[in-house]
Amino acid sequence: MRHQQILDKLAARGIVQAMNEDVARWTSEQMSYRGRSHTEVQKTVIPPLLTRWRCLLDAADATAAAKDVGWVALATLLHKYGFHDSAITARALTSIDELNHHVVLSDAFERQSPAIRALLRSAPTPLTRRPRNPRTVTFLRPGDVVSIQLANRFHAAFVHGLHGANEFPVIEFYAGSFTQPPTMAQLAGRPAARAGARARFGVVGLTYLPDPAHQVVALASQHSKAPPGGDPQAGGGLWSLTDIIALPMTTAALFDGDRE
Repeated sequence: MRHQQILDKLAARGIVQAMNEDVARWTSEQMSYRGRSHTEVQKTVIPPLLTRWRCLLDAADATAAAKDVGWVALATLLHKYGFHDSAITARALTSIDELNHHVVLSDAFERQSPAIRALLRSAPTPLTRRPRNPRTVTFLRPGDVVSIQLANRFHAAFVHGLHGANEFPVIEFYAGSFTQPPTMAQLAGRPAARAGARARFGVVGLTYLPDPAHQVVALASQHSKAPPGGDPQAGGGLWSLTDIIALPMTTAALFDGDRE
């Protein structure tokens, strides 16, 4: 049994593709730091990845089957890239039972479940070289307004433009955070976050809309007005480069104490 065989049997190409891109890109990033042991890399890879994908795995509006598929995909991809997390693996094994009990996937998945379990329980082989970064292409467009879930809060962002050949969007956050995705009425006239500070980010991995991870939700398209007051100041740079996986950490100070 190979990892790709398991992933193919999940019949969830969108989730698998997006998750694989996240794991490969973030693993490559963390392995680029010299002197890090495999254990240290694992500690920097798994928690932020799980934070992003918990937006699907804990989503109230996601089906139980989608969540079960997500757990199996996550455990499989982590194993593929040389990582193991006992809690994620245990949840994936339970999800295999649930998928089979409710006859969600094919007969082949059920027949090969013992082999799938054996692979997920086995010790993964640590990578000896950085995985190849997938080519980044975003489906967001200038004028899009999106809600992004960060640390159990929701933040609105306006897409100013695209970097390179549609590689990733450059976004600007509105001020405030919300307990659920905000409405456009709530954003009317709302200034940029920390007006005058750097609230603009080029976000690698902010790719899909709809987002298979459920972290990013579309609020509007072809919106003509950016949040006012956020023009970069002299010497501050136009925007900061980050990754969708790192975004909760990158923006923590931006929204510190800024809640509604």
